Amino acid sequence: MTARALVTGAASGIGRATAVLLAERGAAVACLDVNPDGLAETAAAIGERALPLQCDVTDLAAVAAAVGQAAAELSGLDAVANVAGVGDFTGDVAELAPEEWARVLAINLTGPFHVSRAAIPHLRAAGGGAIVNVSSQFGLVGCLASPAYCASKAGLIGLTRAMAIDHTSEGIRVNCVCPGPVDTPMLAWTDATPELTARERSRTQGRNLAGRSGRPEEIAATIAFLLSADAGFMSGSIVAVDGAWTAG
Repeated sequence: MTARALVTGAASGIGRATAVLLAERGAAVACLDVNPDGLAETAAAIGERALPLQCDVTDLAAVAAAVGQAAAELSGLDAVANVAGVGDFTGDVAELAPEEWARVLAINLTGPFHVSRAAIPHLRAAGGGAIVNVSSQFGLVGCLASPAYCASKAGLIGLTRAMAIDHTSEGIRVNCVCPGPVDTPMLAWTDATPELTARERSRTQGRNLAGRSGRPEEIAATIAFLLSADAGFMSGSIVAVDGAWTAG
């Protein structure tokens, strides 16, 4: 059982579902997010097993302080789920503003680096543990008008593999989950760009063979499995949970 976990992006969506599930299975959970209102809702849903910590994952000093506080108050860390992320249609590389490129990579790729960098010493002190990074099916295949998002999520897959090579021998397993379309607040960004959304849906029609969006709880269950001892021989694995989107 995962006893002491840290989950980023815990204010909503997959992050909230993961934090709630881990707590239901007996873990004390440090819940990190930049959104204080959503964070409070998650903490209320979990109860006394939650430690809500407002934190911007792009801020290295803030991450180090939050992870340190989590480890201190939970008496260590066993597991980390890097879920925080953003995504929207930003236009092609000629249209994409450099500051938007930097923002997306800072949250989606540098954020997990910051959190992992701060957490690994605590996992070592615990004698080992597990990290799960949350990428996307668009880390495996391309998406229309989303170069920053695709690059950040593909980079997170590369980061996962590099970390697995560096840390598996010391008992720290590192794996990656690639969700397909999931019914979360982040999916709602497509409503702001109806023309691009229609073009992408036409391009990918029939790709999702499950015929529905995933549920945050389904992704959370995969994350919880990868963090558990049941996945003790898995490290460096990239697990698609996407309704067969990337199967063909």
